[in-house]
Amino acid sequence: MKKMQGLQKLASGGFAALLALGLASGAHASDVAGQVSLPRRGAARDAVIMLEGGPKSSPLAKAMVDQRDKAFVPHVTVVTQGTTVEFPNNDTVFHNVFAYFNAKKFDLGVYPRGASKRQTFDKPGVVALLCNVHSEMSAYIVVVDTPYTAITDSRGHFLLRGVPPGTYTLHVWHESGAQLTQSYTVPPGASEVVLTLARK
Repeated sequence: MKKMQGLQKLASGGFAALLALGLASGAHASDVAGQVSLPRRGAARDAVIMLEGGPKSSPLAKAMVDQRDKAFVPHVTVVTQGTTVEFPNNDTVFHNVFAYFNAKKFDLGVYPRGASKRQTFDKPGVVALLCNVHSEMSAYIVVVDTPYTAITDSRGHFLLRGVPPGTYTLHVWHESGAQLTQSYTVPPGASEVVLTLARK
C-alpha cells in the first residue's frame, strides 16, 4: 500500500506480528479496545493504531507539538492528512524543528522562546522530528487519512470509539520499527484486540 510506505521504511530489521483476537459482542457500542506489547519489553507505549477502509478523514482544526524542557511534547502525535501543526517554543532556549525523511521534509530554522512556527502535513506516513540545536530531542508525527486512530498509553492500552461494523485494514506502528498490517472485522458491539509485535 503506497500510503503506508513511510511506515514500512521505518522498520529496522524484519518484524512479524502475532495477532490474537478476542471478541465480545455488545448491544450498542462499536468500540475497538486493546493492548499492544513487545516481547521481553512489555507494554508498547506510544504505539499508533489505525483502522483504514472507512470514510476519509478531514484535517484537524488544531494540532500542536510543544517544545519544553528540551523535549518535544507529546513524543508521538497523530494528525489527519492536510492538518497544520503549530510548533511553539515554550522553553528557555532557542530551538529548531526539522524533518528529513518519509512523509515530510522541512526545516523551520532556529527560533526563540515565545515564537511559534507551523507546518502543514499533506501526505500520509511517518515524520521524524529533530532539533539541530539539541541532538537528544526527537519525536514523531504520524499522518493518517482515517478518523479511526489511537495512541497507546503507558500500559499499551488503546480505545477506538464509534467505529461502524465492517471489515477494515488494521495498522499498528511503533517507533522501535515494529509494525503490523492485518485485516480486522469490527462486529456490532465491542471488540478487543491483543497485539504482540515480535522480531523474526
